[in-house]
Amino acid sequence: MAIHVPSALEAQAEACLLMFSHLNLLYLAIRDPTFVPTQDMLIGLYVL
Repeated sequence: MAIHVPSALEAQAEACLLMFSHLNLLYLAIRDPTFVPTQDMLIGLYVL
């Protein structure tokens, strides 16, 4: 299995920016949410 790590500082900053989940809440092309909680998730959060 190969693991690819960005070596340049600019590439590392771009990778961090693209991987932040709080920045990727919407599909930009269709403006729909990327994360929609299901009933199981909501019940689990309620129990916690």
